[in-house]
Amino acid sequence: MAARESCIISHMRRFALRSAALAFVICFTLQADACQWAVGFFHQVTCLKGKVVGKSLGPMQFRWLRRSFSVSGAKLELYEYQDPWQEGRKPLAHAFANSSGEFEFIALKEGHYNLQIKGGGMEDWFDIEITNKVPTTKQVIIDISPHFPDCTGGHEIDVQAEKK
Repeated sequence: MAARESCIISHMRRFALRSAALAFVICFTLQADACQWAVGFFHQVTCLKGKVVGKSLGPMQFRWLRRSFSVSGAKLELYEYQDPWQEGRKPLAHAFANSSGEFEFIALKEGHYNLQIKGGGMEDWFDIEITNKVPTTKQVIIDISPHFPDCTGGHEIDVQAEKK
């Protein structure tokens, strides 16, 4: 009988060890974000005005559907460019989206900036370059919807230039 109990205890220990190992792997792989954004890629615009859109729609993250939701009251903060991002910095400028999600930063100098946006329970950041070396910007559409691990979904800026 002692051999049988010893065998059962041995199986229980192996099961517990395997279960713990599996739980460990699951916990840390669920936290992984496979998406890496390009460092040093700047969205080039002549001015920073437009609309903040986005929504967390789960598996229904279709671009046309995400963009039909404006993010009213979104807070946009512009920082001097720095990589890597450091918390606690003071913004150079800020703007708030109105009820239609529209915003505008006034009188920005040419240069490189970090733009952080928070609103609708979502948050995102982009690297922006204000420059006169590109066609005049009419507006930007900023999609702060959550993205999938394969980088599809939100995190998009659509720069619309004025027509000549």
